[in-house]
Amino acid sequence: MSNFKIDLTTGDKFWTPKGLGALGMDPNRALAELVANSLDWRRTDKIKTEISITIGKGFIDITDNGVGMTVNDLKNAIKLSVANDELRPNLRIRKGMFGMGMKVACLTLGWKITFRTKSIEEDNIEHKIILDTRKLDDEVSNYRNNINGSSSEPTSDSPLSNYESGTSIRIEDLTYNSLIGISVRDSLQEVFKPELGIENIEIKIIDKNRDEVLQCVRKEVGIIEDSKVDLDELELYVTNTDSGEKEKIKGWLALMEVSSPSGNWGLHLYKNNQIIERFHQLPIRLGGLMSKNPHAEVSRTYGEIELSMCSPAFHKVGFDHSSDEWTQVQKLLESHINKIMEASQNYKKSNKEKSAETIKKIQKHKRASKKASEKLKSHIEDKNKPEDAFTLNDGRWFTIVSPVFKELNENNTPWIYNFSKASSELLIIINTSSPIYIDAENKGLDDNLLSSITNWAISDSVFFLLSKEYNYSNSEALIIRNDILSKLYKS
Repeated sequence: MSNFKIDLTTGDKFWTPKGLGALGMDPNRALAELVANSLDWRRTDKIKTEISITIGKGFIDITDNGVGMTVNDLKNAIKLSVANDELRPNLRIRKGMFGMGMKVACLTLGWKITFRTKSIEEDNIEHKIILDTRKLDDEVSNYRNNINGSSSEPTSDSPLSNYESGTSIRIEDLTYNSLIGISVRDSLQEVFKPELGIENIEIKIIDKNRDEVLQCVRKEVGIIEDSKVDLDELELYVTNTDSGEKEKIKGWLALMEVSSPSGNWGLHLYKNNQIIERFHQLPIRLGGLMSKNPHAEVSRTYGEIELSMCSPAFHKVGFDHSSDEWTQVQKLLESHINKIMEASQNYKKSNKEKSAETIKKIQKHKRASKKASEKLKSHIEDKNKPEDAFTLNDGRWFTIVSPVFKELNENNTPWIYNFSKASSELLIIINTSSPIYIDAENKGLDDNLLSSITNWAISDSVFFLLSKEYNYSNSEALIIRNDILSKLYKS
């Protein structure tokens, strides 16, 4: 057996539940962060990823069969000055938070932490560190300067004895003594729903206090299929302000089969396939995405949305609402979320016919926008331009975002447009309270009529865009507008 020295590189009390552990992470979120860390360090071969959480009397174990850590990896992993991204860069999209997640999570849960790890790069060697942060809290103790780890052949009672490689963390002297296995399982099932049942992973909770073994499985929410809006089809793109690249909003919106008086409704918001916020219900006026305030009438509203372009808040409990990317998401999703919430209101009022009418309108709008977007794609590969870029004769280009249908205050205006010079995106908003739209509804708004209105709005907006933003003469703009119309009406 050999020993190695540990340097925490920080003040004594900061590496305790009173320091890092007091940053506001709840116990279920802390366990989710440790599972996310295990997923970050899972093997890339065909070995099934196994992660277990054991809840016992006075302890919690988190064990995985990932790649494990060498001595240097382990020493660096517990330093506050080194993030996990520096230890293992570019292997995969990380799920753990900012390199700090393991440390904050462990100290959220308890005072004494034992790390055991076997690296896939080494042959049958287990490294072990015991950190008793109670001793760091002792003002007269010199404990921080005398922390050592050990390396030896694994013993038969090691939690890693059945694995070729992996990591196990035992947390004792707990700050939370009331963890319940079924509650942990339910939380993890929501957090890691995208991976469960799709990726080759197994997440298991062993609750020794209740003699239960619980398997995390993928749980689907019952929805009314006819109400489902597939956001992938709407081609909603957000421009990354740092890179200038466009990233697509993915996911779906729908009405739940059963309303949720307990508050379990709203939007599940993900980043990199890990949930950042469950049941998002915050209205736009307070920085959220919802077009209406939380109310029992809208409690059938549900959706799962991947926002890879947005930055999460520090503990990944919600997104950073101050970013430009978040503002773009708000604008792009507002009308679609509003229609689902309107349908929920009508359903709640037992006006099933009006709710069905609202849902049909959602589907019509979606089909009209998709049809127009498909026809305007150039289908010419150019790495320097988006696939849907419309290129002008002088080489300049712009993209047309899928038109949005929304009730506007300008009742007589059939549509308006917004143009972003930074991203060269043209967003067209069709006014559902305008005389043109209302007249079309009164005449029976079928798909063909709605497509005509959409095409008209696009060509009209392009004409004014070219005249006002690109300084084209009216005759020049008219030629391009007519070219776009011919593409839109081409069968």
